[in-house]
Amino acid sequence: MVQETQNRVLLSLPQASRDAVLERCELLDCDNRTVLHQMGETTNAVYFPETAVISALATYGDGSMIEMANIGREACTGINLTLGRDTQLTANEIQVSGTLLKLPASHFQALLAEDPAFKKALFSTIQAVLFQVMVSGACNGAHDARQRLSRWLLTMHDRADGQHMKLTHEFLSQMLGVRRATVSKVASELRDEGHITYSHGRMTVTNHRGLRAASCECYDRVRTAYETLLPAA
Repeated sequence: MVQETQNRVLLSLPQASRDAVLERCELLDCDNRTVLHQMGETTNAVYFPETAVISALATYGDGSMIEMANIGREACTGINLTLGRDTQLTANEIQVSGTLLKLPASHFQALLAEDPAFKKALFSTIQAVLFQVMVSGACNGAHDARQRLSRWLLTMHDRADGQHMKLTHEFLSQMLGVRRATVSKVASELRDEGHITYSHGRMTVTNHRGLRAASCECYDRVRTAYETLLPAA
C-alpha cells in the first residue's frame, strides 16, 4: 500500500478518502517518452504524478505532435472517465521522467461513484486543467517564445523538485509549437544570463527569480488556480 503522496488532488482529500485511493494505487518510476495511453484506446488506468510530468498530445497526419496540456503533481489523468467516457481523446506520454501513482480504472470509477469528496476533487481538477489549457492558448498568442519557454521551464522545475530535466531542444520545439532554432536561441540567452544550465539534453533551473522575471503572468495565474481549486485538506 502506498502511504504518502505529493499529488495535490490527493492532498486535497480528507484523510480517509485519501487512504482509500492510496491503498489501491501502485507506485511507478517511468522514463521520459514512456507512452501511457494511445489516442482512441480504452482508458485502463488513471495516473497521479508525483515527480513525473505527463503530456496530453495532439497527433497530426504528418506525424507531428504538439502538447495540448501537461499534467504534473497538481493534477491527474482520467478527465474522460470522470465525464463518463472510457476512450482516450489524446495520447498521454511521460514528458519528464519520475514517479507517479497508477490507479486501475475500475477502482477509479468505483471511488468516483462512492465517495463525494473524491468526485468533488476530480471536478475541481477538471476546472483547473481547463483553465491551464485556456491560459496556455492565450499565452501562445500574447507572449513571445522567451516568455513561453521561461514559463514552461518554471512549471517543470516546480513539479520535478528542482532536479535535472531531460529535455532536448527538438522536444521543446514540439511542445511549444515553435522552430527548433527559436528554442536554441532563447535557451542560449537564458543560459548566458545565468537562469538555466543545459548540457547533453539535461537542463536545470539555476536562477528561479530571474527566470520568473523573464516569464509572463500566465505562470502565476495557473499556480493560483490550482491552489484555489485544490487546497490541501
